[in-house]
Formats: sequence, structure tokens, C-alpha cells
Amino acid sequence: MLISYHRDLQLSNVKIIVADISKFEMEASFDRIISIEMFEHMKNYKVLLKKISMWMKQDSLLFVHYFCHKVFAYHFEDINDDDWITRYFFSGGTMPSANLLLYFQNDVSVVNHWLVNGMHYSRTSEEWLKRMDQNAASIRPIMESTYGKDSATKWTAYWRTFFISVAELFGYSNGEEWMVAHFLFKKN
Repeated sequence: MLISYHRDLQLSNVKIIVADISKFEMEASFDRIISIEMFEHMKNYKVLLKKISMWMKQDSLLFVHYFCHKVFAYHFEDINDDDWITRYFFSGGTMPSANLLLYFQNDVSVVNHWLVNGMHYSRTSEEWLKRMDQNAASIRPIMESTYGKDSATKWTAYWRTFFISVAELFGYSNGEEWMVAHFLFKKN
């Protein structure tokens, strides 16, 4: 996650929380909540949105960004040894459809909903791959410290393959099949 702002603004009211949302609890409430690429790793959207709504003040807004299929929602299933992307990148998750969250408005209501053509995400993934390859020497120690020295080469290959797969998937049909969905919610 990257939060960028001008230091001149001296923002002191920004709080970044990185946690396992299925286990995370807190008493605080916020004016704005932003979720970037988390919903693809979840299953029970009704429970999830209810939980998030409890952290929203009455006039709060929730922005959700997730990648999706234009029509179909489907589970990421780890069925055999070839399903390593599911196993390591989306374990227990769902590929949401573009309109999936429209069905879960018990605790929050959609203020706006829009789609971003998948070509943007395709090009982003290609750029991540390019930068990974250009910085292989400095990335190697990160892979070793994250995955272990014996697994660094395997994980480098996994990440390269993941970036290539994402670029191809989101570039398919000129970016009109898999894309990015944005939702803006208010608390009910």
C-alpha cells in the first residue's frame, strides 16, 4: 500500500492500517475508509461490509477498488498442483463480478460505481515486471529475506509469471472482459 501526500501539508490525521480484516477489531471510527485490492481475497461480503460500516461515522464514505470480471464472480479454487496462483496469491478468495457489491447494501449504500478498462491494469502489470527485471539484483535479497534463500528463485519466477498472467488476462478483449471496479459507499 502506498499513501502519497505533500509533506508541506503536514497531514497528521491519516492512519494506515494493515491487518487481517477477518480477525481485526477496533473501536475507532473514520471519516473516510479506502480499500485497495482487498475484496478479491474475501468471501463473505455481507459480513465484511457490515464490519467496515461499524468503523464509519454517520457521514463517512468508503471507497473500494477491486479487480473483477465484467459479468461472472467465481471462487479461486486450489484443486491441483497447477493452481499455485490461487494457492499463493488468492487463497480463499473470489474474483468478483463488476456489479457484485451492488447486492450487499444492507449496511452501506452505493453512491457511485464505475469501471476502469482492464488495459490500464495490464500495462501496470507489464511495468511492474519491467521494473522487477531491471532491479533484479536489489530484489534478490528481498526475495531471500521474505521467502528464504532456498525459495528466492522459485518466488521470483512466481512473481514474474503472475505479472505476465495479469497483463495477459486484463489485456484480453481490449480490457473489456476483466477490469477494475470502483465503488463509493455511504453508511446506511
